[in-house]
Amino acid sequence: MAGTNKAAASGQVPRLTPEMRADLAVRIIMRYLLTAMQANEAGVHAGTDAECLHDFRIAVRRQRSLLGQIRGTIPQRIRQRLDNGFAWLGEITREARDLDVYLLDLMDDNNSLLAGFGQELDPLREFFRHRQLLAHRQLSASLESARYARLMTAWNAYLDTPPTVRSSLPDARHPVLALANQRIRRMLRRVIKQGKAVDTDSSPQDLHELRKSCKKLRYLMELFQSLYPVAGLRQPVKALKGLQDSLGEYQDLQVQMGFLATFRQSVAPDTGTLRRALAATEALSRKLEKRQNKVRQALRLRFDAFAEEKYQRDFRRVFSADD
Repeated sequence: MAGTNKAAASGQVPRLTPEMRADLAVRIIMRYLLTAMQANEAGVHAGTDAECLHDFRIAVRRQRSLLGQIRGTIPQRIRQRLDNGFAWLGEITREARDLDVYLLDLMDDNNSLLAGFGQELDPLREFFRHRQLLAHRQLSASLESARYARLMTAWNAYLDTPPTVRSSLPDARHPVLALANQRIRRMLRRVIKQGKAVDTDSSPQDLHELRKSCKKLRYLMELFQSLYPVAGLRQPVKALKGLQDSLGEYQDLQVQMGFLATFRQSVAPDTGTLRRALAATEALSRKLEKRQNKVRQALRLRFDAFAEEKYQRDFRRVFSADD
């Protein structure tokens, strides 16, 4: 496992071989994700480097995506326990991360959406800096809790247990390439189906679900990338990233409008400064909504580019090899 840990510390996904047993490959990937989380845990506790929480959350989300695709390689009782634990981790890290991102946007001199606003937004910044501090304190306390310790103990115990030679799990002894091909193709079909269903009447939740599926697809492709030729997927992956960028911006704008609504509901306009701040947030909300509408209009073009037959043919070719 020393090689795996080194790979995680350097940000490199561990190398797998196509014929490797699926249950062994899953353990190797999980060990990489565990090491990535551990490498950022101290930074998450400190709350001074937003990238530590970002990387921690990516490892958590990758682990959740992996758990959703490996039912036949891991005992159901263990998989369910880990799945519940990582769903909890996703929840307790969300607010702190959203606030980190939002405050970075509010402090960005190059943020075109803030053009025309000055000190009238200072009360907004101060309000969310306080919320950010509280969210990070709560997150740090959660990572020191008995629940977190039990989750990490259970995860380590599973990873330290060698695969059963004659495992009765349906996919455990299959070659990992076959498992990866099947799961990636299935997630690709889900993205295409959800994307085709999106129209001008689709709810923000529908777009959020599409975004989550795109992330799951990317995570699977990244975690199993050592099994595939990089050159064959450059353009399809570029198109997928373009779709994700638009979906991500739409979601970020949705979160920002929610934060502005929270500020307006929480603050009493009892001073001239706060009245100006509330008026500014209303104007900013209108700008955000206008920008979100433009992003939404561009989403169809982004999806159509990703769904082009030439790219889908490349996906089918790569993820059907030796299956």
